[in-house]
Amino acid sequence: MRKSSFKDKENNFEYKIITLNNENNYKINENKLNKINTDKKIDTKYLLKKGNIILKLTPPYTSRIIEFNENNITTTSNYAIIKVCENYSPEIINFYLNSEYIKKQIYQFADETSVKVINIGNIKDFDIILTNKEYEDIYKKLISTHKEKKEMIEKELNLEKDLLEEIIFGENDNGEN
Repeated sequence: MRKSSFKDKENNFEYKIITLNNENNYKINENKLNKINTDKKIDTKYLLKKGNIILKLTPPYTSRIIEFNENNITTTSNYAIIKVCENYSPEIINFYLNSEYIKKQIYQFADETSVKVINIGNIKDFDIILTNKEYEDIYKKLISTHKEKKEMIEKELNLEKDLLEEIIFGENDNGEN
């Protein structure tokens, strides 16, 4: 869906748009979604639900799971929307999409174009190794634990940086000396 195709139109329908940018470390913050108004309803195939995955089609080719329930959320044409079947785990697929194994395949497809954009059709050609259903709960727990640990380390590093800045520059977050 191209955002520009809805500019200067009547405002009959309101949607929220998800974009992944580096200012939030490529994470989805449901409280900071952009809004767009349209004169017509957006096809439901472009609307996101909890458990769907969005994959950025340009570098750094990051994917994220929609982890919240909200109506009328979509994304721009820079993303592929992956609607995960009930038989598969969004956590495992998302982990897979962000892995070096898939990144190598993405870069191969992207190297074939001058703009470094992957085509939705290329995603269908990814060589995916299906996980053993018997171990799916263990895999999901391992991924969750890894994600939590990574977030804790990031928080610790940010606190350490803030402390260093306060010690060196004598300022805190409020800009006071």
